[in-house]
Amino acid sequence: MSFLKLCSQMVALTLAVVLTASIALAVQVTGEGVDRHQALNSALRTAVEVEIGTAIDSATLVESGVLVRDEITSHARGYVTSYAVISEGATAEDGYTITIDAQVNRELLLEDYTTISILQKMSGHPRVLIFSTAEGFNSVPVESMKKLVHSVAQVFGQKFQFEIIDWPTARAKYSSIEGTMDLKKAIKHSRILKADYAVTVDLDLPPNKKPVMNMSCVRLSDQLKVGEVRRVIKTDADLSGKPAVRYENAVEAARSEVYWSSISLAKNMLEYMETELDRGEGFRYAVTFLGFPDVTVVETAVQDIPGFVRKHVKRQSTKNMEMVYWSNLRTEDLMKRFSTMLRDLGVERFKSKSDGRNLKFLWENPEGF
Repeated sequence: MSFLKLCSQMVALTLAVVLTASIALAVQVTGEGVDRHQALNSALRTAVEVEIGTAIDSATLVESGVLVRDEITSHARGYVTSYAVISEGATAEDGYTITIDAQVNRELLLEDYTTISILQKMSGHPRVLIFSTAEGFNSVPVESMKKLVHSVAQVFGQKFQFEIIDWPTARAKYSSIEGTMDLKKAIKHSRILKADYAVTVDLDLPPNKKPVMNMSCVRLSDQLKVGEVRRVIKTDADLSGKPAVRYENAVEAARSEVYWSSISLAKNMLEYMETELDRGEGFRYAVTFLGFPDVTVVETAVQDIPGFVRKHVKRQSTKNMEMVYWSNLRTEDLMKRFSTMLRDLGVERFKSKSDGRNLKFLWENPEGF
């Protein structure tokens, strides 16, 4: 069993008793502060604390449990689906107090708690490149996105403990990569960057509508899109003035939504990382055979290679085949095994190359391969 899956089961088992009674449950809590805003935030945090309190005290919880609790409660608004004010008013000490009935989303709380717990316990964290592309017609320009990109980088780095390449900050270090960063460049230069994943962050400003933040994650070794998040930004800021002011207001509003968008992507990344580390599932490869006289023979033979887990043929013709292939072997060893397999089949003239986990084999060598 993989380390990630073991941690996941430990956390999920601990929290299941506490959080599975219903998706949302009303909790009555009181908060205090110097004003109504602070008092309400205190009450919301307390409501979320109540829901995870038993789990925090459990001896079976992972060591980072206290850190996770602090992280979850600091973003309490995202887990309270609704609340009703029971009473409120000023205190004798010039403060403010408020009592609410809060509905806490237990299902989301469990998912996020589990995700953060595992990420904070992991070793050998993947290296993530984070940048903006501003490809949309109404997108905020790359230069205006620096603060938003940096906010995303902070969440992935400080909260989830990934190794981060914040491109607006790090670009001077990689002077050989010219121009604006995009996904093609990230894939092409992944070895220079030593990046495992690319996370893109973009912000659209549709006419007369709320801003929309789009985030996506791609695994660079095989260009697999791991996840995508689209989030409408709730804001009362003025977005009708000069472009520079509009961009600044939109970015500032979007920064408050970064946490929940980031954790949605982190969940998807965690799922694929578990697959990567679980030797029962194997490593995922994209394998292409081109120009072979009888590719059906190859399709049968790949199943007999040591380390084979499973395969899925995406496209196949008489001479060509593209498949997704899962194996317990690393790239270099798998390439050697494929080459040996082809020679055993009597295929002597072929070319091969690997780019991350994209493996290609060509019967002969047409110009440009």
